[in-house]
Amino acid sequence: MVKVTRKRQVTLPKEICDKLGISPGDYVRIYLERDKIIIEKAFSLNDLGGVLNPGRPLDKLAEELDRERKQGKR
Repeated sequence: MVKVTRKRQVTLPKEICDKLGISPGDYVRIYLERDKIIIEKAFSLNDLGGVLNPGRPLDKLAEELDRERKQGKR
């Protein structure tokens, strides 16, 4: 059971995120099916990384891009 905050936010339990492969920064799709709320993984930031930077490895891409930005390369 999870609590809804004043801002109508909920925290997904870690066990569910692990089972569905949902990580911080990922996007989920939320919709109603009859009287139930359905949450499913839509895509992750790593899924988008290949689109924005073709040919670059996705592992630690955010850290690498941040380092390049700080060095003035981006």
